[in-house]
Amino acid sequence: MRLITLNLTFKQTEATDPIRAYAEEKIVPTIQKFVHHDTEAHMVLKVEKLRHLAEISFHVDGHDFACHSESDDMYTSIDKLNSTLAEQLRRHKDKLTRH
Repeated sequence: MRLITLNLTFKQTEATDPIRAYAEEKIVPTIQKFVHHDTEAHMVLKVEKLRHLAEISFHVDGHDFACHSESDDMYTSIDKLNSTLAEQLRRHKDKLTRH
């Protein structure tokens, strides 16, 4: 089984266990679906006034992946980030399989 390590960093917000668990349960399966070997991803969750931002970056197969999203709720930001990440990984996989 491949190991996906998600390093979470919180900026200007409290590092709560529910948010940490939610981010891991959303993001890790998405990465596992498309990446077939051990990967280390870095995720930053931060709050700037009323904006809740979620960012992720990682390197796999010689390519860098980076996504970000923002909303007025951290859970919504994580959901949007997950959708964007899945689309980016899907496009990359399609590009690899077409060649």
